[in-house]
Amino acid sequence: MTIFLGTRLLGAAVILLAAQSQISEPSLVPGQVVPTLVDPPTYLHVIANWDGQWYRLIAGHGYPGHLPMYDGAVQQNSWAFYPMYPFLVRAVMLTGASFGLAASIVSTIAGALVMCLLYRMLSPSCGRFAASLSVLALCTYPAAAVLQAAYSESLAMLLALAALWCLRERRYGALLVVALLLAFTRPIVLPLALVVGVHWLARWRSRASDPFPRRDAIRLALVGLGVAGSFLLWPIVAALVTGRADAYFVTANSWYGQDNHGWPSWLVVLVGGGDVAFGVFVGIIALVFGLLIARPATRLWGLELRSWAWAYPLYLLGTTRPTSSIIRYAMLAVVPWWPFPEVGGSVRGTGRRLGLAAFVGVLGMLTQYAWVRWIFIVSPHGHGFP
Repeated sequence: MTIFLGTRLLGAAVILLAAQSQISEPSLVPGQVVPTLVDPPTYLHVIANWDGQWYRLIAGHGYPGHLPMYDGAVQQNSWAFYPMYPFLVRAVMLTGASFGLAASIVSTIAGALVMCLLYRMLSPSCGRFAASLSVLALCTYPAAAVLQAAYSESLAMLLALAALWCLRERRYGALLVVALLLAFTRPIVLPLALVVGVHWLARWRSRASDPFPRRDAIRLALVGLGVAGSFLLWPIVAALVTGRADAYFVTANSWYGQDNHGWPSWLVVLVGGGDVAFGVFVGIIALVFGLLIARPATRLWGLELRSWAWAYPLYLLGTTRPTSSIIRYAMLAVVPWWPFPEVGGSVRGTGRRLGLAAFVGVLGMLTQYAWVRWIFIVSPHGHGFP
């Protein structure tokens, strides 16, 4: 908790420092909710940049009954954003809090719970030092500023970790409930279903020493199917409300232009569907990432966290497009951002441990400033969007 609170104070300072370059005029892109309103670049306004404006719209006005159209094409609209986070923010706003304050409260509380749960899941097998470094690396991740901003990452990460914890503890009924909540927070239940499948296979293989009764096997299989099927819940809601079966999917596609066809994901780039040099670059990064996760030492994470560490990135490669948002999306892989869970046994002595922690923290905050300054802050010198 101390690590989280300290890094969030530093994160607030980073946001305020970088906010000096925030533009004061709204975007003029047709059909797009502007990524910043004409507000002073105060902390509570800046943390509502970009997607935060959509969440503010949802918290204040809900979802439209019809998809907005322009020249025969569906325009960007609120149905691309899942409801759990903005509805929680709306609940806090009923106390009289502004959107920025309410969003900050929800995100920060959820982020604090994430770090507590992550530490609890890692410390028994990795040791307190390695668990603390994992928390520190996640808190100083380049895009970790969204853990206190009007974004759903904190809540989604909390629910994903809670689901993995339920799976580890074999609380399968609770797992299904958490997965249903996650299905209304972000579209990431499919890799969770894959982790459930890996857990099922592991229990089946070890049934001689660890009984896995047929009733439990069927129950867990049904839970896995329920987790996978929950992916369709929000698209079904969007379809029922708007009267268009593909409402969610055409809305998601509207961010990439009217002339766009198909879904050229990172995986398409890797297999030759884009610039060759870029594909090679992405392939090298993916290879290094995979080798780090495959190290024998990462078994200390436990089956569920380790499975999530490769299932979720593979899902991102297959379902998201090559944009700068991948930096933010990837944060939800959680454990790979400190891929050395064995460090507690090799780095001993208070001085050495403090030095390593300081190195990780300083390097992380420098990358976080760069991400906030050139991606999260809306300025003429931005190099992408979060």
